Amino acid sequence: MKKIIFSLILAFGLMNAAQAAQGDAAAGKTKAAACGACHGPAGISAMGIYPNIAGQKDAYIIKQLKDFKSGARTDMMMAPMAANLSEQDMADLAAYYSSLPMAGEEAPAESASTDAPTATASAGTADVVTSSPAAAIYNGDIKAGQSKSAMCVACHGVDGNSAVPMYPSIAGQSASYIAKQLADFKSGLRVDPVMAGMVAGLSEEDMNDLGAYFAVQSATPGSGETNAEGHKLYFGGDAAKGVTACIACHGVKGKGMKQAAFPAVAAQSKDYLKKQLASFRDGSRANDNNGIMRNIAIKLSDAQIDALAEYMSGLK
Repeated sequence: MKKIIFSLILAFGLMNAAQAAQGDAAAGKTKAAACGACHGPAGISAMGIYPNIAGQKDAYIIKQLKDFKSGARTDMMMAPMAANLSEQDMADLAAYYSSLPMAGEEAPAESASTDAPTATASAGTADVVTSSPAAAIYNGDIKAGQSKSAMCVACHGVDGNSAVPMYPSIAGQSASYIAKQLADFKSGLRVDPVMAGMVAGLSEEDMNDLGAYFAVQSATPGSGETNAEGHKLYFGGDAAKGVTACIACHGVKGKGMKQAAFPAVAAQSKDYLKKQLASFRDGSRANDNNGIMRNIAIKLSDAQIDALAEYMSGLK
């Protein structure tokens, strides 16, 4: 009898383990946006310090994510990435990356347009992209977004370059990031009394149109000054406090990672950057994916926030 009971317990345990390991590759592809900045959009990293994970075994990926979350494996970059992942998230990510071809293998052929449009902008205007391939780059309609942007001018400027330090410049920001922030303001996930009223009547189409329009505007160079402590934190983080280097997500020149929807921080005012870092630190802003920014900002001192804001506002 004991042997039978033990066998049943073991069988149920194995069934549960198998179920827990099953992920949805399609869902994993959506969740993988934040991973692309370091590991590449197809799991093949362009940076030597980050591993390729395409074609890796799903069980291994799941184990590493769990270890990063629990602290059994330590890494300043991966710890905040894994902190808020559920077991299902990990299984989905593992299913997606394990299905991708490894480096050197043939990837499935994809049709690509050779006449992709380009868009440039000058102060106050944007060249409108109307050719059909534009849909492959932006979910929204740039021309429609230009018309709808009239309500944004007072705070963000005609071309998305704000002249008021307390308001962000959104010129050149990724379309997906802008659309997400608008959606978060509308849902209440991101709180701001001014923006709440502005987005109340916006549809998803409106948000995508506005995102597409501002994405093709040219950002005005920042006016911040070089800050040695800010430079050190931006490029190297603070290992003693577990602070990840900002460069990993926001890039060498602060232009962000559009594929992963990590925002550009260059050209923002020092006042705005300080406010956002402080808001992430105290939790009053909490719409960052997987709590990445909150997990970093909570470890920053006032002096470090001030230094980072000064440095980032001067990036060009």
